[in-house]
Amino acid sequence: MTDVHKTSKPTTPMKKFTLTFALFCACTALIYAGPEPMASKEIAPMPAPQPSCFEGWYFGVHGGGILTEFDFQTSAFEETLPPSTRGGFSESAFAETGRRSGSFTWEGGLHAGYNWQRGGWVFGLEVDIQGSDFENQQSALAFIDLPTDEDEDFDHQYSTEIHSTTKLDWYSTGRVRIGHTLGDRIMVFATGGGAVGLTEVSESTDVFATTTEGGAKTAFLTKSDRGIRGGWTGGGGIDFCLSQHWMLNFTYLYVDLGDESVSSAAVLTLPAPNSGGGVRTFDSVTRARADFQFHVFQGGLTFHF
Repeated sequence: MTDVHKTSKPTTPMKKFTLTFALFCACTALIYAGPEPMASKEIAPMPAPQPSCFEGWYFGVHGGGILTEFDFQTSAFEETLPPSTRGGFSESAFAETGRRSGSFTWEGGLHAGYNWQRGGWVFGLEVDIQGSDFENQQSALAFIDLPTDEDEDFDHQYSTEIHSTTKLDWYSTGRVRIGHTLGDRIMVFATGGGAVGLTEVSESTDVFATTTEGGAKTAFLTKSDRGIRGGWTGGGGIDFCLSQHWMLNFTYLYVDLGDESVSSAAVLTLPAPNSGGGVRTFDSVTRARADFQFHVFQGGLTFHF
């Protein structure tokens, strides 16, 4: 029987070097690779802030009421004087109507302007124009009745009657506005500036005089002052944004356009009875005056560009 012996071949230095190098590369790769990366989380971008609904150009319509506090005065004064050569009765009369009184009427118009916003503060300029149907009429009558010695059934009579009219056809304002926001949708503001308006004060006067010998005389006088007057205004209000382009407006204004007055004068002479050619003189003076001061209460709808 033959014995067979198996012998293993010794590892060569080259094979050891190869295994060692491979192990070194594997370790190095693990070190530089690091841990498995975590799943990334995406961050949503911040939404852009909404543009201001107050800043920029705007245009709108409005309407409301006018509470007038015009100081109306309509007066008539008359005097009759006897002939200077004879003497006799002399008399005077005065009548007046109207004082400061209030009345309510409508108004409506257009407005436009521009706002600048800095933080919570809003600065702006606004112009508006509106029509009105305001009209006031008054009258006053002064009457003199002088008895005569010659005829108990006939007197010297003298009357002066005045009818006055006051009108406000339209007015317009140009104002600075300074406001502050309450949140993103509401702004309260104060406003003030200049005002102009088309106003009218007119009067018509009827004068009637009669004597026993001179018969009757009449006179009819008219005066009118119609034109554009200037003044000032001030007030405040609130704007409320319905959306980016639409706003509701509520405004109060006090407007002062100053005062106007007109007057007329008439002198009538009639022969006086038994005066040797003398005449009786009748004098009349009438006057109408109005202060144009009023309160405005407006509500409006505005489009913001």
